[in-house]
Parts: sequence; structure tokens; C-alpha cells
Amino acid sequence: MAATWTEWLRNTDKGDVYFLLNTLISGDPLNRFYANDWIEEALPVYAGTRLSHLSSVGPLIIKIKWQALSAMAKTLDTEPFSDNSWGWAYHSTDSWKHQIKHWQKYQFVMFEGEERIFRLFDSRIAQVIIPACKPADWSYLLMPVTDCFISTSQDNVIITRPGSAEPKISSGCFVLGAHLCRAWEQSAQCRVNMADNFYIQFRDEFPELALTLDEPEGRLMTLINHSMDAYQADLVHIAYLSNDMFIRYLKKNNLTDDKSGITDER
Repeated sequence: MAATWTEWLRNTDKGDVYFLLNTLISGDPLNRFYANDWIEEALPVYAGTRLSHLSSVGPLIIKIKWQALSAMAKTLDTEPFSDNSWGWAYHSTDSWKHQIKHWQKYQFVMFEGEERIFRLFDSRIAQVIIPACKPADWSYLLMPVTDCFISTSQDNVIITRPGSAEPKISSGCFVLGAHLCRAWEQSAQCRVNMADNFYIQFRDEFPELALTLDEPEGRLMTLINHSMDAYQADLVHIAYLSNDMFIRYLKKNNLTDDKSGITDER
């Protein structure tokens, strides 16, 4: 049975309620919070950081008024967020000041040897990463979190902090462990992101060909996904899909015509 907001928000002994809100979702979610008078404190996570120029489109950390919890639970149970990337909520006993400092620090992580912006506030990413976290990850990455409420594509889930995960502070950049990288790479959302990124890249570099292949509308994305399936079946990592590989797949399967602009010289 899926978790409900009412069920989760009853646990007042776990601390105050906070949201990491993705402000880019449809429906202007922040207005909903203000209109219902749910907010005690709110701050753009990127404010005062290297990403301050993105503050207007970055995540918000929001502390909820305790007096609003009951009404908020009823509202969100009957009128959930319409966008599945809205963010996630959590309980914490840590101070507002410490939480701001924590989330600002963890907007960057080390991934495959490079420092990357980490969009953990996007629930599509959180629903993959947080369930895969080990106690050590909870100690550092999720240091202020007592438990959290995440919406997945199937239902809502509550994830509780492991008892062995004592809060710790690191001076360096958090390194995403192999288990977290593997969880992400094997997730459906990773596949969606890869296909979307390749679609944008291909349309940018081959605009006329992309337009031809996208007739009827949506066909290009279908072809991209089919090519990824084919290369995966041949044990080729789809992260390495290139324009030439995609065109090779199209030619091999006779998915082009004379109007495509593809020749055997490519």
C-alpha cells in the first residue's frame, strides 16, 4: 500500500518538515505553498554559491509551519503534485542554518572522476539514489535527514534513516560510490535522460536529417530508443551512442530513404 502524506506527517517526533522543491516543474508549485500559508522559511539553495546565477531556476529549501501540517497533508493526499520531478520532503531535527549549509555543499559531487552538479532535489533522481544509499551515504550526503517522503512513478514511499548512520561532516567533495553510479545507470530515468540528451544533440548537429526522421512527429525518439535497445543487446553501453552509430543503425535496418541525406560514404 502506498504511503500517504497524512501517515508520514503524523511523525512529529522525527523533527520539523522540510521540502527540497524543484522550481522548474509545471504548475508554479511555490505559489501553491504561499497561497496556502504553509511556509515558515524559504531560501534558494543556490543563493550565495557558485551557482548563484541560477538561483531563479534552482531548488528551494522550505521549512513548513507546524500549524499547517494537517491541512497540507489533506491537500497533498487529494491533490498531489502533477509533475513527477517536483522534489521531495523530509523530517529533520537539525537547525535551519546547518541545513542550508549542507545542501549548498552537496549541490556538487564527484562522479566518474569529475565534479558535477548534483540534482538530488529532482524526485526522478532522488527515487533512484536515496533507496540505494548505504549507511555511510546517509552519514554524509543525507546528514540532516531523519526520514523522507518521495513520490515514485508507481506510488509514494517513506525511507527511514538507518540506525547505524551517524551524522558526519566531510571537508571534501562527496564521491558517488560505485553502488550509486550503478543504481543510476540501471534506472529507467537514466535511460530517458540519455535518449533525451542524444535527441537534442542529434537535432543540433543534423537538423535537416532529424526533421526528416521525425515524420510523423515522435518517430525520431522512437528510432533513438530502438537503436539503444539494439546496441544494448550487443553489449554496447548506450552512453557511448554517437551520431555515426545511430546513422549506421538506420542504414543497417533500412530506416532511411533517398530524402534522408544519408549516403554510403558516411
